[in-house]
Amino acid sequence: MARYFAERLGRDGSGSTLVNRRPYDLVVTDSSGLFTMTAALSWFGLVLVPIIISIALNLPVSGLPLIGVALWLGLLRTARWLSPAAHADTLMQKGRYTEALAMCERSLAITGSGAWVGRRRLVWLNRRVAALLGMGQYDAALLAAIDALEASPDPETIANCAVVLLRLNRYDMAIETARLACALTHDRSVRANATLAWAMLAHGLPAEAEALADASLADIQALTPYVRRENHTACLSALCQAQRALGLTRRANDTLKRLRRIARRAPTVAGVILLEEAGIHANEPAVAANLIARAHAADPAYTGWYLTQPIAQRFQSDAPAVAALAQQASDAIEQMSAAAPEDRSIQTLLRSLRSEASPRPIYQSSAPALLTQVATLSATLALLLLWMWRFFISQSL
Repeated sequence: MARYFAERLGRDGSGSTLVNRRPYDLVVTDSSGLFTMTAALSWFGLVLVPIIISIALNLPVSGLPLIGVALWLGLLRTARWLSPAAHADTLMQKGRYTEALAMCERSLAITGSGAWVGRRRLVWLNRRVAALLGMGQYDAALLAAIDALEASPDPETIANCAVVLLRLNRYDMAIETARLACALTHDRSVRANATLAWAMLAHGLPAEAEALADASLADIQALTPYVRRENHTACLSALCQAQRALGLTRRANDTLKRLRRIARRAPTVAGVILLEEAGIHANEPAVAANLIARAHAADPAYTGWYLTQPIAQRFQSDAPAVAALAQQASDAIEQMSAAAPEDRSIQTLLRSLRSEASPRPIYQSSAPALLTQVATLSATLALLLLWMWRFFISQSL
């Protein structure tokens, strides 16, 4: 099925969008084996040896073992910060989706011993969906979501597919897909509930949207700081729109304040905030149009989709420029929806994957890397406690 969809959208059939490769492009391979070896060797040199020598000499050696532990933990943190995955996420946080997409494509195109597999590959597949969404290429994003679904029909992957369907304005299909994600998580999928809330708004059901967004926010509070900023933003934005539609202006303004707080130093969220501020000035066409124009400059893809929603109709009657943007976005989404797989095909795929769907993603791809990290961290804690007991705690008793 994925190969058939790939042929329709000009993909290479291997799960990657056709991109022009340049000879100097960085090849991003899975270096978990090298990371595992480096982490183990550095642990011996920075953690194990200093503590053993200190205990053997019966001297605290001015706390050098503690410095070694701190250096090793800092080395692990730096390695993760400099990893290809972290670099791709940073690019997307800065709105540089084209560069992030190119990095995803290069990573997923690797074969052989350096190929990304298992959960590590799944992360790149979902990251590719996010990059395409940010670029507004919703037809390609749906294909990327299908690739990820066939790799692992877990709640996050299914919820990502629901978001793509929502951006194609296929509300009923987005609802069906999001509910599958919720069923796997006992209604605790933040991304799926936010998608459901936006779909309810599109169907003119603000009370239901508010309830879904409130439920999602309760889960966000329980899961903080592990919730992604874009999921939190989507939830607050839907809640703000629902409250405004219900005439709860004061509560909507409070929600907007919360949205501003989580969006600090996040360029990709600036457009969302500006659009919500435009809602406050809906009765001032010139002010609202200016805010929408600024939102479009900050995030053209999201702003275009937002203007196609029923809740945004109030901005268009007295602002020809906004109406023109909305029409342009509507035409583009219709074209992409026509080129993307049909709802019937998506339903068939979901039905075939329903029996395989799991609350958890597929297996960890690098078991040695995972075991090495668990073993070294556990041993570090044990050795550190032994060293502190030997030179500090026992002597004070």
